[in-house]
Amino acid sequence: MKKIFYVHGTTLPGGGPEHIYQLIKKLNRNEWEPSLCTKKNGAFWEKFYSMRIKLYDLSLQKLSLLTFFKLFFILKKERPDLIHTHGKGPGLYGRIIGKFLSTPVVHTFHGFHYEDLPYLTRWLHLLVDSFLSLITAKHIFVSTGEKNRARKIKFLDERNSTVIHNGVDCEHIQNLSIEKNKIFTSIGCDDWKHNKILGTISRISPEKGMHNLLSAFSKVIQKIPDLRLVIVGGYPEEHKNYFLKIKNLIKKKDLAEHVRILGYRKDALEILKCMDFYISSSLSEGLPISILEAISSRIPIVATEIPGNKDILRNSAFGILVEPNSPECLSLGIIRITQLTQNELNVLTRNAYNRIKKEFSVEEMTSKTVLLYKKLLRKNDAYEAY
Repeated sequence: MKKIFYVHGTTLPGGGPEHIYQLIKKLNRNEWEPSLCTKKNGAFWEKFYSMRIKLYDLSLQKLSLLTFFKLFFILKKERPDLIHTHGKGPGLYGRIIGKFLSTPVVHTFHGFHYEDLPYLTRWLHLLVDSFLSLITAKHIFVSTGEKNRARKIKFLDERNSTVIHNGVDCEHIQNLSIEKNKIFTSIGCDDWKHNKILGTISRISPEKGMHNLLSAFSKVIQKIPDLRLVIVGGYPEEHKNYFLKIKNLIKKKDLAEHVRILGYRKDALEILKCMDFYISSSLSEGLPISILEAISSRIPIVATEIPGNKDILRNSAFGILVEPNSPECLSLGIIRITQLTQNELNVLTRNAYNRIKKEFSVEEMTSKTVLLYKKLLRKNDAYEAY
């Protein structure tokens, strides 16, 4: 049995924790012994705990020498055969420590967000990533678009990188039964039962473009007054000021009766299935699991035309793509999808569902990842024997 150690930054609801949860859930426990180091700050901690894996609580999202040594001694004690890091902070700590311990490291990018950083900061980040690429056994990108954006990292090439799409359990989501009346009551929206619901599942942070979404929605309700907007997601502490700006924008545009921000929810998937339309206003994405979940729920989608979203929706073949960072284009996309006939919506959602069931399943994601693990371990065993 091989020991694999996962390193991630948070257990708050989101694509990263969901990705790791599904991956560990599908591992053959007769072959693999998984452990996880992450921060005990969200609902996914209990989900990981229920899987009976070894858990370590450690905050890895900020630079700290003390954190480095804590993780170093954890990994030195565990002596895994393979380390799999996810995200920037965990990737920095885990890859350097893996080099010290002569343990191969796989790193998964969950979004490549450098464009909006100041020039010097961006240059420093790319310099660090270029160095880390030299000591990483394999890089995983969750979409082709994300991999193309990352080509600016030096020493990253086809030999040390690959694309493995995020995956979802389409049939489980499709067959999940819900009681809409109870859900509307639970989120304080009893009076919305007869309205059309536009919704999104997203953390509230600048790269998600929430300010654009609210500006677009304020235009839309002037033409479609019975439309309502539900935002399922909270904000990381470092983006509290951005959240307050969003709240002020809702007040400024007089949207309080039309918009609900629900925060992080354990029943996010059930709430998703109550939506009539799904919206993604993101400025940057890896490969959004929430869009895959919306497609699995047969919900028509409007999304910004960025890498990640485009990898799923293929230039509006399976949803409506609009210019990013443009409230005007976003509002036109929302209006357009609400004007499609039910037959047109059915064709759109059916074709999208059939594609992701084949190409973005959790089984496909797991099998490709495990195959990668085995190849790296065989290569490492051969190197040690030599």
